[in-house]
Amino acid sequence: MKDLIINTPSLQSIKQKYVSALLTFVFWVVWIFLWTPLVTLIGWILGVDLVIFQMIELGGYQGVVADFIVFLLCVALMGGALAIWAGYNFVRFRNVDRRTPLPPVTNSQLAEFFKVNEVLLSTQQQTQCLSVSFDDEGNIISSTKIVGKTS
Repeated sequence: MKDLIINTPSLQSIKQKYVSALLTFVFWVVWIFLWTPLVTLIGWILGVDLVIFQMIELGGYQGVVADFIVFLLCVALMGGALAIWAGYNFVRFRNVDRRTPLPPVTNSQLAEFFKVNEVLLSTQQQTQCLSVSFDDEGNIISSTKIVGKTS
């Protein structure tokens, strides 16, 4: 039986996508507000009222703001460095296609790599069920065709 829910966002119109995103946002906000009483209770039990007294009423937030400015400056410097590096790489590799596919492997290359002759390799490729034994270096030492029951 096929699923009754059709999940293909690529077939939605732009209006449907925006409505879906808006509804998702609204329900996440509702979900967060449902947790507010529990978060408040946990904060009250852990003494968040003391933090509010120290930070707001006594002005402790001023040190946090000063540290936050230094933090933003550091983030801006690191972001700028990454932007410069990305720009350099864009200019350097702009017209270079480094993602070309590898050429296909031929049977002679496979036979040479696994140190078997090409006739045996061709037979092994056409076998449906094959048992292969390897030595300690990963070389093929024997292969046998497995004949089983057919149903």
